[in-house]
This record gives sequence, structure tokens and C-alpha cells, in this order.
Amino acid sequence: MRIENIMFWILIALIAGTAIWKLFGSPTDTAALISIALFMAGSEILLWKTFFAMDKKVSIGFIKMKNDLDNKLRKIDNKLENIENSVRRSR
Repeated sequence: MRIENIMFWILIALIAGTAIWKLFGSPTDTAALISIALFMAGSEILLWKTFFAMDKKVSIGFIKMKNDLDNKLRKIDNKLENIENSVRRSR
């Protein structure tokens, strides 16, 4: 597992732990809300970081695929031009 995954699950556990701790009345309302909000923000940042990394990989894959398609289409265009030229010559 990567460190981001471990940190994400630690933050989720801290959110749940703070909520359970609040049910027993230990922290004040303000402290509990601030803690939960900070833990949520941290987990969201880790999620968005993962999503952007996936998006980057996907866009690079599409760029490579577009390049391959362009190369294939150029080859097809060249072959069609050769065929057209040979047909013109035979007339």
C-alpha cells in the first residue's frame, strides 16, 4: 500500500474516533467540529490528489492513442494516394 492510502484510512479512523469520543461527552462541541473538519479536509485532499494522478495517466494514455491513430491514418492516406496515382497512370 502507498503512504497516501494509509494516511487516508488513518484520517477516516480519526473522524470516527472523534465522533465516538464526542458521543461520550469528552471534547467540547467546538473542538470536536474543528477536529472532524480538519480530518475531513485532509482525507478530501488525499482523494483529490489520487483523482488528479489518475486523470493525468488517462490523459497521457489518450495522447499516446491519438498519436498512434494519427500515424495509422497517415499510412492509410499514403496508400490511398498511391492507389489513386496508379489508377490515374493506367488510364
